[in-house]
Amino acid sequence: MSWLGRLLGRSGAASAAVVIPDDLAAELTAQGAPLHDAVVGALRDQLAARRREAGRAAEDGRVPFWLTRDDGERDDIESELRDRIAQRRAEEEAAEAAPKRRGRTPRRDPDSAEH
Repeated sequence: MSWLGRLLGRSGAASAAVVIPDDLAAELTAQGAPLHDAVVGALRDQLAARRREAGRAAEDGRVPFWLTRDDGERDDIESELRDRIAQRRAEEEAAEAAPKRRGRTPRRDPDSAEH
């Protein structure tokens, strides 16, 4: 609520103005309920249905579509990660096995003709 509303003593109940098409309004009020009550009831029913569906999905082990992955994509990622780990370990082992050189110039072979 705005500061002006508080100053004038308006209630703290939040409200929003929404334009509802005539065909939906007619369907919502077909049972004789006021439009406000019918809209609130329809929204509550919709939210309850979503909660029930989410509960059933959790019990069945299903995941919402935006969280699912294709099994093939998952396998590709895992195999790529395994390959990278194996490659890194091989490089580390090769680096440990190689003789360490000091300085920047390569060793020269004394029997070599190049000087």
